[in-house]
Parts: sequence; C-alpha cells; structure tokens
Amino acid sequence: MEEIDRISQLPEDVLIRILSLVPSKEVARAKLVSKSWQNLFEFLPSFTFEFLLPRSPSHEDGTEDTSSFINGIDSALKLHKRFTLDRLQLNLDLDLIGSGSRSVIDSWIDAALGRKVKQLDLCFQCHNAGYYFLPFEVFGGRTITDLRLEECRFEICGDIDLPALRKLCLRRIRCENQAIQKLISSCPLIHDLKTSFCSGMQRLHVSELVNLRRLSVSRCYALESIEIDAPSLQYLEYHHGSLQCDLLLITPCEFLRELILYDRFITEDLFQNLLSGFPNLELLKINDTRLKWIEISHRRLKRLDLTLGNLEAEGILKIDTPNLQSLTYYGFRMPLISVISSLNTSSLQEVNINFINSDDYRHFSILHSKEFFEMMKHCTDIKLTLHIKSKRELIIPKRLRPILSPPVYDIKHLHLLVYNCSRYQFMIDRLFWMSHPQILSFSRGTKPGFLKVLYNKLRNKEESPKCCISCTTKCWQHYLEDVQIDGDESRAEIDRIITATELSNIVMKCVVRFKLKWRS
Repeated sequence: MEEIDRISQLPEDVLIRILSLVPSKEVARAKLVSKSWQNLFEFLPSFTFEFLLPRSPSHEDGTEDTSSFINGIDSALKLHKRFTLDRLQLNLDLDLIGSGSRSVIDSWIDAALGRKVKQLDLCFQCHNAGYYFLPFEVFGGRTITDLRLEECRFEICGDIDLPALRKLCLRRIRCENQAIQKLISSCPLIHDLKTSFCSGMQRLHVSELVNLRRLSVSRCYALESIEIDAPSLQYLEYHHGSLQCDLLLITPCEFLRELILYDRFITEDLFQNLLSGFPNLELLKINDTRLKWIEISHRRLKRLDLTLGNLEAEGILKIDTPNLQSLTYYGFRMPLISVISSLNTSSLQEVNINFINSDDYRHFSILHSKEFFEMMKHCTDIKLTLHIKSKRELIIPKRLRPILSPPVYDIKHLHLLVYNCSRYQFMIDRLFWMSHPQILSFSRGTKPGFLKVLYNKLRNKEESPKCCISCTTKCWQHYLEDVQIDGDESRAEIDRIITATELSNIVMKCVVRFKLKWRS
C-alpha cells in the first residue's frame, strides 16, 4: 500500500508555523522528507542556527563541515522571501567557525537587520579564538524588540537608536562600564533588563526607565553599586559578585511584588532599607546571607523563602508577616524557637522545611517539634526534608515517655523527603511521637529502604500492643486504627519496593501517599 503524505495536505500557514518551532538545521533536512516543505523554508519567520562542539565523543552527527554550515546560512538568508524576520538566533562556537569567518557572521547580522528583525539572539562561545566584536549597526536596529547578547564585545561609538527595544539581556559581555551604561540609558522603553557575568560592570545606574518591570543582576563580580530609580519595577533579583555591592533605591518601588536576594555581603541596615522601599512586596527570597539578625516585618508579604548558611546557629530570626501564606526554609538547623515565637500563622497554608546535611540535631527535639506542629496544624501542606545520621538524636529515652504530651492531631498533610538516615525505625517512632497526620506522603528522593521499613511497621502493627501499658501517653501503635495506600500509582510503587531483592539500585519513580486513621 502506498503511504499517504498527510503532512503535504496541511495548510501552508500551519506548515510554516511547525517549521518555525524547530532548529533551522533540522528544517533543512525536513525539506527532503516532504515536497510541500521544499519551498516553505524560504518563507520562515525565524531562523535558529547552532554550530557547537558535540556533547560527547559518541555524538552521532559529529562535527559538521564548517564550509557547509556557513553556506547553508548564506543560502537561507539570501533566498529568504519575507520582507521581515521575526527572529534570528545564532549559537556559535568561534573556535569551530574560525577567525576568518567573523566577517561572514557580520553579514548574517546585517541581513537580519535589513529584514527588520524583531528578536536578535546572539550567543558565542570563545575558548581560544577570542571574543566576537559586535558590529555597531546592531544598536541602530529600530525594529528590534528583544536583544540578547552573550560572550561578545562591543563599543558605543555613536548614537544608539533602539526605539522599539523592550527586553535586553547581557551575559558575559566584555566591555567598559560606560558602554553598558549608555546602552541601558539609551533605551527608555525597556521593561525587562537582565545582566549576568558582565566582568566590566562596576556601577549600574537604572534611571529614567519608566516602563521597567523586571530587573535581574547576577554575578557581575566587579560590581560595587546599583542605583535604582524605576517607579514601575515589579520584580528585582540580585546575585552577589566578588565584592560588597550597595543597593540604593532612589525612589520607593511601590509596585514591586517579588524580591530575590542572593547576597552574602548584605548588611542589616541595607536589608531593612530595601524592605521599607517595597511596601507592596508579596514574595521574598533570601539566599546565602550571613546576617546574624534577620527581622522581617511586612504586612503584605505572602510568600517567604529562606536559605541560610551555617552561621545561622548564632543568629536570630524574627518574622512578623500576618498575611504570610507560604514559608520555605533551607538550613543547617531549624530556628524553631525564634520562628514560632514571632510568626503569625493564621494565614499560613504551606510550610516547607529542609534540614541541610548536619550531624547536630538537638534542635529536632520532641518539645520544639511539637510546638512547631501545633502552630502549623491548620496548614493544608507541611513538607519536611531530613538528613539525619545520628541515632542518638532520634531515640526517645524511656524515662521521658511518661511525661510526654500527646502528639499533635489534625495535621492534614505531612510530606517528607528522608535520606542519609541509617536508623529508619527510630525516625518513624519520633515522627509519630510528634504528630498524627491524616495523609503522609513521600517525595521521589526518599530512600526506598525507609519506605520498606515504614510499610512493614504499619502493616505488622499489633492490634493490642503491650509496649506502653505503664505510660500515660502511649506510642503511636496504640492510636493507629487504619492504614491505606492512597492511589494505584502509590500502590504499584510500594509493591515494586517490597518485592525488590536489592534496594541499592532502586529509585522512587513517584510520590507515595498513605491515608492514616487515628483513634482520638
């Protein structure tokens, strides 16, 4: 039976749309597959060309011939019949292209500018060949709305004319600070500005950008100061470089909703000044800070993510955020006492606590953990990530059991990720001494051995245990009434783990959930 070419029967505009979504190299190959595609290549709205080293020595295609690649782009741009070009993306290894081909790259960019390109994405890799020098004509592209430059050099030797530019991304740019500053200040309609790894940038002054909505400055290692005068700013992200950088708000950013700080050099005064300049902040992420006193007082904050280093053991954390809905914490030790004493949890819906690898788990005490669960029990979702190596920190001495308060009930959903724990049975006992969750689930990174031990303990629980007859507060086995594996996917995963003869090579493929019914 003769095969039907259904692709050829599609409308031309649909075919062009399909072809515009794949790399131009693959499109060139596709011309050989379908007759209808042979001429459509000349009407594509965008081109993406990549010429890089193979990802591995066993890469199927190997490294294609340089002259064939260059001729292919030349042909594509010369035969292109559209008057305009939506996007040109070049991702090139200059060591492969060769230094003699840089004038050819200039001609490709010039051809795109001649077709009034809207998005220009130029990424160059230069290990030995040196940085590509960007032609100044790019800064006269009046139709460019989105400009992304990576690993190149440029000089500003005249007036910049980019009236349509809305998004500007500069990554690993080698040029003087004045050139970058002039480029930014000459594009007043920018609403999205990103700079990263720009080694020549020492000072960044963002002003007179009345439409700027998003600003991201990441790992510009020589950067010493950032001045922001952007009244419409809604998103600000800063990753520190090698030096302490002063962030100065010239005017308050009343519309800012999201603030992300990766800054080990930030001071307490600077942090407080930043918060006071964002009265409508809703999301705050703090990472890699060395502050010993962190005070967050904000009426509108809804989401707070904290990632703190090992110096937090000496620090104090105070949170006053009455409208907080989501709290995420990563750290070596959980500052439970300081958080609970100051945190208004009435609006909190989700809490995610991640204990980074540590041998000191005295903070994971029954008393403090119960207080934590009691404060968080109205949350719809509580997540804990635990790395615990010490058996001593997990065992509850028998002398303490008669005086322990009851576990916290009404925990709707406790979601765990457990690994690097060699004493699974003690971990299980401790968790159930602290709380009796209605749903207990485990992330895919959890050790299968832990799940196997948990499943066997739950399944083999005695109907009338005799382990705690003399204790006023009995262990979890006296209160657990029923256990169900929640869902076919969880059930299949448990069966796979239970029947495995060797767990060292087993990796969890899905989240596993249990429904637990407790006696009051």
